[in-house]
Amino acid sequence: MLRKSLVTSFLALGLTFAPTIAAAGEGAECVQGKLTLQTVVDKHLKAVGGKERLKAVKTLHLTTLVREGDTVTTSTVQRARPNLVRYDMDKNGTRVSKLFDGQQGWVVEGSAAPQRLDKEKSATMAEGAFFEHDALLDPKARGVALKLDGVEEVHGAPAFKLVLTRGTTTEVRFIDQSSFLEVRRTYAGTHEGKAYNKAITFSDYRDVDGIMLSHRTQWEADGKQGEKVIQSARYDAPIDATVFKPATPRS
Repeated sequence: MLRKSLVTSFLALGLTFAPTIAAAGEGAECVQGKLTLQTVVDKHLKAVGGKERLKAVKTLHLTTLVREGDTVTTSTVQRARPNLVRYDMDKNGTRVSKLFDGQQGWVVEGSAAPQRLDKEKSATMAEGAFFEHDALLDPKARGVALKLDGVEEVHGAPAFKLVLTRGTTTEVRFIDQSSFLEVRRTYAGTHEGKAYNKAITFSDYRDVDGIMLSHRTQWEADGKQGEKVIQSARYDAPIDATVFKPATPRS
């Protein structure tokens, strides 16, 4: 039961950090509201912190609180270039860790020995471990189609609607016309062989070491609702490389 319930928690933790889909044909002159597709992307990246700052980041350290129904999960998230990530979670009193060591995903429950994730779950974690989670920084490497599909109202304010597709997955990002920060995102695709739809809203943006980071994320997926609140965040804090290697917890 614990393993099955972990899937939702790990997805929730990864909402802010999972890789977004990038633009293919980034020079397209698709004009909406007098702005081209590329102009919207450029203004969005600038609002977040700028390409140079985003590309210069080496590590990210977070503490978060996730609420989903009666379940409360506190966690520490550590990430490092190029593709290292570790989640340490306390879920209603149960200690669970999940990590990707650069080649393989692992899960550790309580004091048990580390267990390898299966091929599909490890591949999913590998994609999420890619440090430059905003793939708009490197669109050609992702090979995903992007179009600017007009303007829609989100939380009472107009937002540019970016529709991104890769294979059978469609992602829609809503970029606020005033701040050029992302305020909403929807996904439709498959996970572990099952179709899913997910809607996420982003709010409470704060400047963390020169990067604007949403400190409150709310989502709806498969009839469930949840919220993640970042309690602390730090970019470029030193992280010992050994934390990304699987090890049996001490008693």
